[in-house]
Amino acid sequence: MQLRLWTASALALIAVLLVMLVNGVSDARDSLHTVGSDTAPQAATAADLYYALADMDAQVANVLLIGHDEQIGNKQSVLRQLRRDRAAVSAAIQKLVDGGLSPEGHKVAQDLLADLATYDSLTGQARLADDQVADRTPAGNPPALATNFYLTATALLHQDMLPAADRLGADAENRLSDSARDGRDSAHTAALTVALLGTAAVVVLVGFQVVLTRRFRRILNPALAAVTLAVAVVTGLGASLLADHGERLRDAKTEAFDPFSELARTRAIASDANADESRYMILPDRGTYYRAQFDGKVAELYKTSSQPGLDRRLAAFLRDDAALVAAVERGDRAAAIGMATNIGRGNLAFEFYDYQDTLDDTATAHHTDFVDRVDDAEAALTGWTVLPPLVLGAGVLLVVVAVRPRLREYR
Repeated sequence: MQLRLWTASALALIAVLLVMLVNGVSDARDSLHTVGSDTAPQAATAADLYYALADMDAQVANVLLIGHDEQIGNKQSVLRQLRRDRAAVSAAIQKLVDGGLSPEGHKVAQDLLADLATYDSLTGQARLADDQVADRTPAGNPPALATNFYLTATALLHQDMLPAADRLGADAENRLSDSARDGRDSAHTAALTVALLGTAAVVVLVGFQVVLTRRFRRILNPALAAVTLAVAVVTGLGASLLADHGERLRDAKTEAFDPFSELARTRAIASDANADESRYMILPDRGTYYRAQFDGKVAELYKTSSQPGLDRRLAAFLRDDAALVAAVERGDRAAAIGMATNIGRGNLAFEFYDYQDTLDDTATAHHTDFVDRVDDAEAALTGWTVLPPLVLGAGVLLVVVAVRPRLREYR
């Protein structure tokens, strides 16, 4: 009776340990899939949406700033970027909807699409009103009708559309944080459970070995010793794997995705700051307001541009901004427009592009690091849906092999 109790206890603990390991690894894979293929891409898309909206408005301001005079600004380049931004906005909204939004998120996306249609209409009328004026003198002075339409459009973008994109981004970021935290907590719980069950199984197996040794005067039962070693090894490796998985999820989110998200937001702020420079020129009666807006955004850029390379390029951009303001103040608007819209070395547009490009490269590096970390976590789990059943299944058989002759003797 005692041998049967020891046997049943050992077999039950090994079976439960096997179930917990398999479930723990399965849950770890599910959490990786959720983070890597669902919530993180949604958060990245929301960041892309915010940037595309901000940059789209900047390009509309640049189109109005250049007007008809291709000699002072590269209008075709601006129009191409405007078309890319507009396409990116539609693609990002569609991707967010396809990826799954909460009912509130769906409402926000629908409202954003409606506002986008209104924005397109307003900016289209602004550009049409500008195109219908043959003589725009002085340079960078769009007709009042065009500026009125643009003022309404940019107010709609800043008061409704960007906040809507921000809400979609916050929702996506919260879902990402929740999924990463849940995955980490689940992995840690599974690791602790596996460690406790494995330890209990080893204790029972060692106790069983002692019982067999005393009762049947055998120094060691090889089969039971092999099971004990196998359970101990699988328990140690499995618990470590699951605990490590939890840390990998946390680090991927905090050390890779969060810096990416911050820099993606910085790109949007930088683009809007650059747009303030164009608004400052096409709306001189609001010049003081837009310079104050620019300065506030630059203060935010300083907080996230302290990395080597970024700080130097931001400084170059701000140096050329001072030159642009000086040109406007001395009445040389043509020179100021050229600085703002011609991407040639030494111009503000070039320094801004260089700063944005560096921001993009740095953000992309962080995102690539995040993807690599998720892939590494996935690779670490490889084989663990097969290994525990093989090893612990063999352990169950070995327990039976170890005790069956003894049960016969006991009879």
